[in-house]
This record gives sequence, structure tokens and C-alpha cells, in this order.
Amino acid sequence: MYIWNINKLVKVLQEGTLTNKQKKRYHIFFWVIVTLSILAYPVVYNPASMNGFDVIDLILTSIIDVIAIYLLIVIYKRRSRKDLGFFLPFFSLTIPLFLHTIVWSIPLFIIAYTYIELFAPYHSMEETNLIDLIMYTIIGIAINFMYVHYFKKIFN
Repeated sequence: MYIWNINKLVKVLQEGTLTNKQKKRYHIFFWVIVTLSILAYPVVYNPASMNGFDVIDLILTSIIDVIAIYLLIVIYKRRSRKDLGFFLPFFSLTIPLFLHTIVWSIPLFIIAYTYIELFAPYHSMEETNLIDLIMYTIIGIAINFMYVHYFKKIFN
């Protein structure tokens, strides 16, 4: 199972050499990530504590994700490989992309909040929410760009 090396995972998916046991593992890990995300949703998005930037963030994230899924479906429909389904590459790419996103977004947030604490302590919560919105938008665009990039590699 390739949980970090995306290029090797793409190569295995291109060659079609994943075993049934590996396929089951990717499905299980995908659904674990989805379940944890759903369980965290009420904690992260409490409607009573949401401000305007939180609503914009939710809307932007939804729009970015819908556009990315549409592009993935278009790539899938135009594929040259008819033997590979949509969900196996989607599920298997989710795991390493999720881990990569966590690893490179943590330093991004550390830098942003260090900046706020050291150089801009006078900023209001609205301004720090704007910084959050910008970072989440950049992260969302980056991860979905990577999905599209790797889907093109797999299916073409």
C-alpha cells in the first residue's frame, strides 16, 4: 500500500497490479478518513459560531470541490483505459493526498499564526478569519489540482 509515494501509486494503478487485498485497504482507509471528517464537521462548523468568513469558506470549499469532481469525471469519461473504474483511483489517491496536505499545511498555519502573533497582534478576529479563508482556499485548490493532475496521469 502506497500511503506516501503518489508516483508509485499512480504507476501501480496504470499497470493495474493492485491486489484485491490492497484495494480493500484503500477502500477502508478512504472510508475511515471520510468518517473522521464527518465526525469532526459539527465541531469545526458550529452554525452558531460561524461568521461571514466561515460562510464564505464553506461556499468556496464546496465550489472548488464540485469543480474538481466535475473535472475528474470528465477525465474519467475521456479515458483511454476502459478497464479501470473511477472509484479505485479516487479512493487510493485520497490517502496520500490527504497526508501530503496535512504535512505541508501545518507549516503554512504555523507561519501564518506566528505572523499574526508577532507582527500583527492588533488584528481583529475578522482579519485572522480572512487569513484562514485565504489559506483554506489555497490548500483546497492545491489538493484538487493534484487530484486532477494524477487522474490525468492514470487515465491517459
